[in-house]
Amino acid sequence: MTEIFETIIGMSLTAVYCIGVVIVLRLLLRKQAKLFSYLLWGVVLFRLLCPFSIPSSYSLLRMDPAVVSERVFSGGQQAVWQGKGYLPDANGEADGNGSAEAEAASLRVVKAQKTGMVQGILAMCAPIWLIGMAAMLGYSVWTAGRLRRFLSKAQPVELGDEGREKESVFEMNGIATPFVFGVVRPRIYLPAHLQPQERRYVLAHERVHIARKDYLIKLIFWGAVCLHWFNPLVWLSFKLMEGDMEMSCDEMVLKRLGEEVKQDYSRALLALSCEEAGLHASPVAFGEGRLKDRIRNILSYQKGRIATAAVTAVLLCVLAAGLMLNPAGNRRTKETGEKLSFLNTYANAYCERNGDKIVSMYADEETAYQSLPYLDKVEGTYTFGLSSPWPNEFRVVMTEELTGDGGEDGGLAEIWYYAWTSDPHVTVWKENLRFARIGSGGEQDYRVTGSSLQYLDSISTSAAFDEAYLIAGEYQFTDYEERGFLESIQFQSEYDRENREDDRNVVYRSPETAAVWIFNLTDGSAEIVSADSDGKAIVRYTFADGSSVVLPMYNACYDKNTESSETADGGDVTSEDVWLPDLAAWRDY
Repeated sequence: MTEIFETIIGMSLTAVYCIGVVIVLRLLLRKQAKLFSYLLWGVVLFRLLCPFSIPSSYSLLRMDPAVVSERVFSGGQQAVWQGKGYLPDANGEADGNGSAEAEAASLRVVKAQKTGMVQGILAMCAPIWLIGMAAMLGYSVWTAGRLRRFLSKAQPVELGDEGREKESVFEMNGIATPFVFGVVRPRIYLPAHLQPQERRYVLAHERVHIARKDYLIKLIFWGAVCLHWFNPLVWLSFKLMEGDMEMSCDEMVLKRLGEEVKQDYSRALLALSCEEAGLHASPVAFGEGRLKDRIRNILSYQKGRIATAAVTAVLLCVLAAGLMLNPAGNRRTKETGEKLSFLNTYANAYCERNGDKIVSMYADEETAYQSLPYLDKVEGTYTFGLSSPWPNEFRVVMTEELTGDGGEDGGLAEIWYYAWTSDPHVTVWKENLRFARIGSGGEQDYRVTGSSLQYLDSISTSAAFDEAYLIAGEYQFTDYEERGFLESIQFQSEYDRENREDDRNVVYRSPETAAVWIFNLTDGSAEIVSADSDGKAIVRYTFADGSSVVLPMYNACYDKNTESSETADGGDVTSEDVWLPDLAAWRDY
């Protein structure tokens, strides 16, 4: 439901832009037929109800509705790109297939995440929006049913020469203004004891509404108001649309009956009007709308020239199409893709330890040496460290995008590397990176202009825990079992028992010691909060400053059938309990 609400907000924000354009156009068209203003509201209705549109290079929107909601709710961050390098073999050594595999894996994209606060606000507001919409729809149905029961006492009217085939006209006491009611078979309802002249104008007006299906348009627009009830500009647009509908209907009546009836028509409108009520989902009515504006419009009405009307219609069609089409393939979207591709290539080269490639992506050699602690040059070739730990997996988030409009074309990014040793054990490195487009003419390309690296291998507070693992609003970790570390841990444990007196992998055999080791926690204490019989446990780690984190764990060697640990993959290695982070259960905590 939260995602649906987010989509509705994106549609509503896009509609606000269209509403503003339509209001301005109405002012420019104040001397033209009101039919033009009335038809323009169809663009707003389309944006309020349709979650998608045809992408086109011709669009008057500055941003796609989906991008609007993404930018609003993701704090301006772009998508999180994740990449994985080579996998270790059973001995913890590289399998030698790093480059191609890393490049392919880097194409996977994790959707843009929201900050915890924004996610919480959306989760809280989504039910309120749903309750408000349901209440408005329920009230509308209730009032329509009550009106229907009230109108059951109305009597059919014999119109004689005024009547039309299959036309249903009823009258009754207790209604002050004529209106149309019904969807499939709309009926005209009149106040009792109308004068013949008044009845003539009333029927002419209501017949225009029925012919144009105004009663359906108003009903659909009211549905859009119920959907976007939280947006005051949508209420305003509904009110303005009603006024334009009524005035365009008045003009159509004058066009059919002749301009010489303007005075009598105005008097009939004034006599039949009642005090205006607030906004509601009532049927279209003859006496509704802004009375003063309608009478002024009637008295000033003059039949326009066909040529002027044709030119106006063409221009408005062009503008309407521009508002209804979504922007596609714009320059900013292309540049964003190029920037993310650059960051992805850089992070892959970092994980591959391709020194020459990494240096080539910096502004100059001096900047690279200042930024990269492992960089060296041997016999003309750049090297980037030879021993463990090995950065092998990464997450990239572009935190700020510089567009080049009067400033630098580039951006800021954060890259989390998961660096592992042959134990195996994983630590997190975080790189803060700045890049810009450098060069002249057609030789411009993105280059790193500065970066700094943090080693997040000693987590002593919950804030430090979030800095290492909370990426774009979502906790992300290395999947030990997916990366082949389970087999490596078991192999190393067996090797240690056979060749050493100690066993370095004993930390994996209980959930609390495994959690401390895997998440690099220090200066605190761990305790098991709960443990299930199916090989799962919840560990709470309390830091020295009093803050704490809750860590779901599971026994990767637990067999539900035998209710004991089993040998991984049916191999010959003697199995021990190996507790690893339960990533599937993480989001529940």
